[in-house]
Amino acid sequence: MIILPAYFISNYVTFSMITARDIMSKKVITLESDVPASDIAKLMDKNKVSSIIVTKDNKPYGIISERDMVSKVVAQNKRPLEIKTTELMSSPLVIVSPMTPVDEVAEKMITNRIRRIIVSDDKQALGIITVTDFVKHLHALLVAEEEYNKNLYKDMIEDWEYWAS
Repeated sequence: MIILPAYFISNYVTFSMITARDIMSKKVITLESDVPASDIAKLMDKNKVSSIIVTKDNKPYGIISERDMVSKVVAQNKRPLEIKTTELMSSPLVIVSPMTPVDEVAEKMITNRIRRIIVSDDKQALGIITVTDFVKHLHALLVAEEEYNKNLYKDMIEDWEYWAS
């Protein structure tokens, strides 16, 4: 029988219980009306975001990203004043609940080949998870794991010194 130190078990539980709510960006910019691409670009720039969630009756309905602007307006030489929200947005959305485990969120993003996923409570968008959010999360895990390993080795050495004397 192997008996694990309490700090090992609590660290494992902490890492395995991370949910969408824990890593999502809470700054969500939404747009309900059908406006021209030029206004959408200004709104993205003003709020320093890379995407805007399009809503219908306050519920997430579509998403417009910087990539949509480039591929559907700039690359096709269209006039930004003539392209509307519904022509730009990607839909249907892939949506997760705030309590969805991050491994499921990652799986959905990979399966659907998307860079952003909406976090919603079925009433409204609560947040958004981007690839950047996952990189930040991974970095935090790596830093925490490194610190955890340092402490684990330190504790093991202290235990060994105690029992060896």
